[in-house]
Amino acid sequence: MTSKLSYYWEMGRTLRPLHAAPKVLNYLAYLSAARTATVSARAYTPQIASVMVTKRCNLQCSYCSAGNVINQKGEDWRKSEATVEVIARIFANPLFQNCLLVDLLGGEPLLVDELDPIVSYLVRRGHLVNVATNGLLLSDRVVGLKAAGISRINVSLYAANRNVLERDLPTINGIFPVHMSIVLLRSDVENHQDDLRSTALFLRDAGCRSLRFWMYRPVGVDPKPEELIHETLPAYVELRRRLDHDLPGFCLWPAALRKGSSKKSCPQLWQRITCDVLGNMTICCGSDRTLQGPDSNLFDSEPNRLWNHSTLVSMRKQLLEPGCDPPEVCKTCSLLEEPGW
Repeated sequence: MTSKLSYYWEMGRTLRPLHAAPKVLNYLAYLSAARTATVSARAYTPQIASVMVTKRCNLQCSYCSAGNVINQKGEDWRKSEATVEVIARIFANPLFQNCLLVDLLGGEPLLVDELDPIVSYLVRRGHLVNVATNGLLLSDRVVGLKAAGISRINVSLYAANRNVLERDLPTINGIFPVHMSIVLLRSDVENHQDDLRSTALFLRDAGCRSLRFWMYRPVGVDPKPEELIHETLPAYVELRRRLDHDLPGFCLWPAALRKGSSKKSCPQLWQRITCDVLGNMTICCGSDRTLQGPDSNLFDSEPNRLWNHSTLVSMRKQLLEPGCDPPEVCKTCSLLEEPGW
């Protein structure tokens, strides 16, 4: 079974058919519709919802796309922390009602007290639910998440959490096997291939389901364009060859950056909607920029006007026009050529 088919099987078998039916139909409507710059919510609504359930984190990674908004001094963190009541308000909105997949993001979602009942609420509504976490608290919360019906847990591996994960992952995977991800920097690809291989072997042997390598993007509090990886980088080509040979089917590789023209096939501006618990809307999964001006907040805007905010329409036009450069934020994003699902 290919990695994409196994992904669909793993997620799809957790669906509750009766409650998921409108979400599956909405997804099929999206697949059959042509992409246009302006999108009617009567035709289809987003299939993926990303919700920043907290702006707190127990790590501070320089290359985190949320690095400019988490752990802000002087903020009352309680106002930006999710509760079941707030999540219910978000998913009452037509743009969120029929999202098939929900990504619960942060910050660090496991810091949210009501995370288990939030997951349970979303699962009962027929959504697939994924949590993206650094895993530092996962050994204490994995039983509750499993009982709540979580569809998928993705754990990001960094130097700062490595010791804890090396200790806890075998136990965690015995309860609920997780997927892992690592952000690939050019300096690591060129200078630390043996370490990356050893890490991948450990994660497989610890019982993880997969390892996804995310290509570094110069976002966050300390962007480093020199760490970008292009698809023709010899060290990257060699790393991919080695790992696919040693761990067949275990490693997932999003498209690296191309030199020259790009396909501009990213569907995120049609497929995904992202907000925090205050209703502030982020433009896409590859940026921490929020929509500005009128029709930019979920709780204050008419859904169709929000989904066709001038920024989103302008970016869609640039992605659709063959001779036009992609939007500025997309030029260093490795997802530009990813087709989505």
